[in-house]
Amino acid sequence: MKLIESKAEYIPQEEGLEGIYKQIELAGRTAYHSQDKITPTSAKNFVDRMIKSHHGACLEHGTVYLKFEMDYGGMDRCDKYYHTMPYSECGDDHKFYYISTNLRVLQEHNWLNDLQYLYSPTEFHEKRYTMRFTCSRAIAQELTRHRTFSFLMESQRYINYSKERHGGEITYIIPSWSISIQPNVLKYSPFEITPKEAEFMQACFDSEKRYFSMLESNATPQQARDVLPNATKTELIMTGFASDWRHVMDLRLFGKTGAPHPDMVALMQKTQKAMREAGIWEDIMKYPSKFK
Repeated sequence: MKLIESKAEYIPQEEGLEGIYKQIELAGRTAYHSQDKITPTSAKNFVDRMIKSHHGACLEHGTVYLKFEMDYGGMDRCDKYYHTMPYSECGDDHKFYYISTNLRVLQEHNWLNDLQYLYSPTEFHEKRYTMRFTCSRAIAQELTRHRTFSFLMESQRYINYSKERHGGEITYIIPSWSISIQPNVLKYSPFEITPKEAEFMQACFDSEKRYFSMLESNATPQQARDVLPNATKTELIMTGFASDWRHVMDLRLFGKTGAPHPDMVALMQKTQKAMREAGIWEDIMKYPSKFK
């Protein structure tokens, strides 16, 4: 058993088509704990496999920025196609159209030829940003309610946590209400932790034991996961437009519609810090709040 704190990381996308492919591979391999298979040349092959297997969720994490001349062809693409598509935003400067979208949109609508208009993001593109959260399953479930985002989550169906390459143990997130539990410290005297902290740790011990026992009884990972609690650690890749991140912050950090869960506030504070350090917080906060 392992106890850790939640974490928020900004995942920048590299420039160009190769950057799109690498972002998709990183997101996809996070779901299956196969990041060790990433090589300098593996991204394109990974994307091709995702397309062949119709695994469109991975493709959504590859942000595509396009620039079209404001002629009939550009107007047709923007007004008739991208402007009506979910996961796409259009801007212009009276000379050009600036499209922000993702590779799934292009793939599923047979618009891959538009990659010839690939462009570095400008002030007229609404930016998309990717975060990787290490958090409890309970908090991840709250985040996935923000339907305008793209998500990929660590798969308990396929990951067998008893295997050494997956850690060989179950990892749990220390709850924000704990005042004594420390990361990776598993033994305390009764005088060092509170009764509810002792109950929490015992429940984690028990669920790990039952999970491994089910695997030993020939259960599959997707069957054994049924005994794992909400505190179980997961990794969540979450990609969305700057304006959508503003909406998340309004609800999950600033509490503009009611008090957020304390564990969520703690994670969003770490998200805010990571975004500030990456220099993207100001871009997110320039969008108007939907809540007064």
